[in-house]
Amino acid sequence: MSMKEVLKRLIVFLWLFKGLLIFSLICAFLSVFLNVAAPMLIGSIIDQITGSLSKQQLLSDIVLLIVLYILYSLFNWGMMAASNRIAFSSSSVLRRQLYEKLEKLPVSFYDQSTRGDLISRFINDIDFISDGFLQGLSTMLSGVATIVLTLVFMLQINLIMTAIVVISAPFTYLVARVITLRTNRYFNEQANILGKLNGYSEEMLSGIRTVKAYGYEEDAQRQFETYNQQLYTSGVKSQFYGSLANPSTRFVMNTAYAIVGAIGALLAFFSQITIGNISTFLIYSNLFSKPFTEITGVMTQLQSAVSSGKRIFTIMDLEEQSDDSDKDVLNLKKGEIDFEHVSFAYDPQKPLMKDIDLHVKAGSKVAVVGKTGAGKTTLVNLLMRFYDISSGCIRVDGHDINTVTRDSLRSSFGMVLQDTYLFEGTIAENIAYGKPDASREAIIAAAKKSGAHEFIIRLNKGYDTVLHGNSSILSQGQRQLLSITRVLLMNPRVLILDEATSSIDTVSEQHVNHAMHLLMEGKTSFIIAHRLSTIIDADLILVMEQGNIIEQGTHEELLNKNGAYAQLFNSQFA
Repeated sequence: MSMKEVLKRLIVFLWLFKGLLIFSLICAFLSVFLNVAAPMLIGSIIDQITGSLSKQQLLSDIVLLIVLYILYSLFNWGMMAASNRIAFSSSSVLRRQLYEKLEKLPVSFYDQSTRGDLISRFINDIDFISDGFLQGLSTMLSGVATIVLTLVFMLQINLIMTAIVVISAPFTYLVARVITLRTNRYFNEQANILGKLNGYSEEMLSGIRTVKAYGYEEDAQRQFETYNQQLYTSGVKSQFYGSLANPSTRFVMNTAYAIVGAIGALLAFFSQITIGNISTFLIYSNLFSKPFTEITGVMTQLQSAVSSGKRIFTIMDLEEQSDDSDKDVLNLKKGEIDFEHVSFAYDPQKPLMKDIDLHVKAGSKVAVVGKTGAGKTTLVNLLMRFYDISSGCIRVDGHDINTVTRDSLRSSFGMVLQDTYLFEGTIAENIAYGKPDASREAIIAAAKKSGAHEFIIRLNKGYDTVLHGNSSILSQGQRQLLSITRVLLMNPRVLILDEATSSIDTVSEQHVNHAMHLLMEGKTSFIIAHRLSTIIDADLILVMEQGNIIEQGTHEELLNKNGAYAQLFNSQFA
């Protein structure tokens, strides 16, 4: 995406606030007009002082001058107030649009993106757009109006001096253009490195216990310093070249200012121009040159804003999940699952699953085992439509999952994962996360059934205890019980249990296993297992390898085959 395309899209986006934008433009024009008209009065006052003094006219001009500057200040304030309102409103709208976009993107996008980089786009990039682009645009619009109006007034005073001032302007632009082209690359680089640094920092802080446990602090520090140094280098270069713009343009304009002053003095000597007109023209010369200086000064802000805009629009242009609002709503009653000739690949060049056939009876307990990377989680991801299959068909109670809405499909499933995530809010709110309209009585009943009620009522505020994310006030076993309680309250027909007890102690495991048995009663259950002792009683065991089901049957049947499952089982109990 080119800079021109990004600028066009940012301007189109700003037009959403056309009312405020038009008001800001009107205020800007009026404030500029008044600021440009004032020097004429100043010149008239000087001529009256140096010539035949008219006290009445002098007093009248002074009062008018004061009124002009008061009105100028009011309109300038109106412009700034409207610009600030646009900046805050646009930031709010853009963040909302970005969040809505992220909700519509497939899971594959998040597999390829770091949380830190996404957070950086949410905060830093949007702030750069609102602060840099909007302020820069306001400065540029005011500057253009000032240039046009001062040019008109200067032409009324003296053509030669006006020509000198105007001729110097292209040199100012050329100097700024050369510098801007050089800084553009560094600002793009700076934005990308900042995203990487944020992503790495978030990753290290999230896994700080692991970092310390493995003595990785020095390596982590070195990697951080690498990113930080890259950010420093690109930042210094971009700011250095950006800082050259203002003094370079000032040098060109100040040189023209000195030449104009000398010519004006010469013309006054021959009585071809008044002292007041010289003073007025010098003010106009300064007003004419000032926007060039300011515009080139905000070019660095605009470059940063455009780079950030490109990062935002890159996400906005990503292909969304297909809209399925017109599809049928799944009303799952039994929980019968069928895989019919299912094939899948993350990369089309590297197929993972080939022609999988599987029938799962309603209410049965299905265990999925295999080595790491065998495709166990992928199987579940396809069932939940986190990924869409390449070919074949997956049916739930006879319904092709591609013919029903994702929301209705996923609401029919309950998931208990190894890493339980709790959200900012009370215990009760976390339990009711999947069923926010649940009554307090229903929440407590689910907690009593799972065994979580006992430790909840011992907390300071019971069910109203506020958790801050994965709060450390709860043990892993307690968090897992809350996760099971959450699913119990939803009462789905199909369960997915991803090694839910692997990271808790033996005593806690007993409580969790008891709760899970209650949870699985009468429901179709998929259990991703590493500890085979937990799935001996499964109705069906699937053994996966390289994305394919290589064996299936009960525990006894698979042991008798003396194949891959038998090897896995014996290796754990040797």
